[in-house]
Amino acid sequence: MDNPYRRKNRIYGVIIVTFVLVLLVMLWQAGRRDDLLSTGEQIAVLPLQGEIMDSHEWVKQLERFVESRRIVGVLVPVNSPGGAVAPSQEIYDALKRAREKYDKPIVASLGSVAASGGYYAALGADSIISNPGTLTGSIGVIMQFPVYSELMEKIGVSMKVIKSEDFKDAGSPYREMNEVERQYFQEIIDDVYDQFVTIVEEERGLDRQTLLPLAQGQVFSGRQAFRYGLVDGIGSFTDARELVCDMAGIRYNTPLVYPEKERLSIWNILWDDVTSVIPGSERAAWTTLAYRLPY
Repeated sequence: MDNPYRRKNRIYGVIIVTFVLVLLVMLWQAGRRDDLLSTGEQIAVLPLQGEIMDSHEWVKQLERFVESRRIVGVLVPVNSPGGAVAPSQEIYDALKRAREKYDKPIVASLGSVAASGGYYAALGADSIISNPGTLTGSIGVIMQFPVYSELMEKIGVSMKVIKSEDFKDAGSPYREMNEVERQYFQEIIDDVYDQFVTIVEEERGLDRQTLLPLAQGQVFSGRQAFRYGLVDGIGSFTDARELVCDMAGIRYNTPLVYPEKERLSIWNILWDDVTSVIPGSERAAWTTLAYRLPY
């Protein structure tokens, strides 16, 4: 039979070991979360990847980087076909605000694809460096509306709609769009397109007459984009990094620091699984006003 004192000591030992392990994990996580507290100058690398549907976390991380005394420059590798209009504009605004408020160079490095909203966002940087084979440009706006009316007719299903005014169900997938509605959406598209063209015009120093033939929704190679004045130079990520160093007056081997990788919670995983099977949950992605490639 165990001595009660031994049993008590074992319990205390387990508690102490558990406490030490938890403390070590917390310190490790803190070290990962705040590389910015390490000594010496650093270049922040803040990738912009995939379809742009939200900007909140990205903008928050940019602000955290540029407010740090350790960060002397920011590299933004862009590999995105674009995305929703508003978050693309918010990322552009955040980069522009950072470059104007802080004396820290910001350079966008265009990867495989940096089109439409991806290109729009990159315009907020001090300089844009593109690989020669990057697909970029695609200056334009798109809205896409699925139409299920013929399918519903074949299977004998219809949708009854009660609405307050004529435009309340404009763009409904359950019927064909009429000409008045088409014009209504076209006016929205034209306005948002004008916003895109105006930003390119201002940031790239191109007059509208020169720019409009380049803003018909077409993509360009990086080399073509450089020829047309849409980017500042041709080069790789390493070239963009060296440009940041030159602009900041720091060594080429200045270390890079990346944002902490997002840790997925069980809730995030379950929510993604649930929304992926809810009928109509994909509709928002289709009908969102977008600066992105149509494929």
